[in-house]
Amino acid sequence: MSAALNVRARWRELTTTLAGVALFAFGLAELYVPLAGYVEGAGPDLAALPDGWLAVLTVLLVGYGLAVAGCTAYPRAAAVLAGACFAAQSFTPVLPEWPVVPLLALLAACFGCVAVGGRAAPAVAALSYFVSLGIENAMAGDSDWVFILFVGLAVFGPGYAVRMRRAQAARLVALAAEREAAARTDERLRVARELHDIVSHGVSVMVLQAGAAQAVLDGDPDQARASLDVVQDVGREVVTELRRLLVILRGAEAVPEGLPSLRRIDPLTAGVRLAGGQVDVAVTGDLGTIPAAADVSGYRILQEALTNAARHAPGSTVRVSIEVAGDTLRLDVVDDGAGPARRSAGTGHGLTGIRERVELFGGTFSAVPRAQGGFEVRVELPFDAEASAAVLPPAGITG
Repeated sequence: MSAALNVRARWRELTTTLAGVALFAFGLAELYVPLAGYVEGAGPDLAALPDGWLAVLTVLLVGYGLAVAGCTAYPRAAAVLAGACFAAQSFTPVLPEWPVVPLLALLAACFGCVAVGGRAAPAVAALSYFVSLGIENAMAGDSDWVFILFVGLAVFGPGYAVRMRRAQAARLVALAAEREAAARTDERLRVARELHDIVSHGVSVMVLQAGAAQAVLDGDPDQARASLDVVQDVGREVVTELRRLLVILRGAEAVPEGLPSLRRIDPLTAGVRLAGGQVDVAVTGDLGTIPAAADVSGYRILQEALTNAARHAPGSTVRVSIEVAGDTLRLDVVDDGAGPARRSAGTGHGLTGIRERVELFGGTFSAVPRAQGGFEVRVELPFDAEASAAVLPPAGITG
């Protein structure tokens, strides 16, 4: 968008420069080619003027050409220059109303000033136009203000219309830039959430299993080896998911089968079980009707809830309920862990990430300690049932 605007601005400046050169060339022809009087029976013969006045008129002609050439690049300065040259010519033997160049230059400079100038540009253009024509009328002994007002309206009206259209276009460009910046911010937040979910869950399980291996290393080497095998497997899974995320960020097509899904939560529940806990999963409804976006978000929410349970309540029993009712996905994760180290409701980056994911779908989220002990995470994600064509291919789920 900005590149297109820059090209248009360069073409506009080139056009006005050529117009200024053309107007200057036409003015030279008016001055130095022996033509008849410009207004029959009224104007002086320009070719018969003394050399001194011709030099003065040539200098003023240069000013007119510069004003037209710079009426878009320097609109206010161009309007002031054209008005000053027009007023100065009123004191010469050739009033500016007779040759066509002065009036065209003044009108073009005022139009450009109103159309593309800054906040004070319309006032500068109006002052330049009416003062210079007022001086010219006084020197000519003429008071044709009706004509002056008519020409002024014919110039300032279209110029103001162009000004309004440019302002509207600028607002649209600014709005598009704001939306693009907001989209980039949302994308960064999405990537940050994905990284947090992937790394936090994997590292938490690896730390727990490494601790378990260290605890039984001397007494039960087989169990220690099993825990270390889990650390290795989880590490590979984390690396695989990070590579998949990088592929998506680079713009390559992601393979739908490789996306996380609520129909493949065995790795999540296995991590809790290997940490000494127990997971009971209950599924109600058809998971195949969940669109891909809600499916991935539900998986990440469940991953974070189980990670919190494994981290803060190791060895507890976790009950997971996944329900699909119409166009709503409900997740309920309850553990029976207790103790002073339990997290409070709504704190921590994990719960914040869950809340942000839920807000993207306009759903509801609660995370509170239970009166009888333990912690409960409850989520409702509404989704568009029409988008279910984008869901993942069927896969089994076990608890």
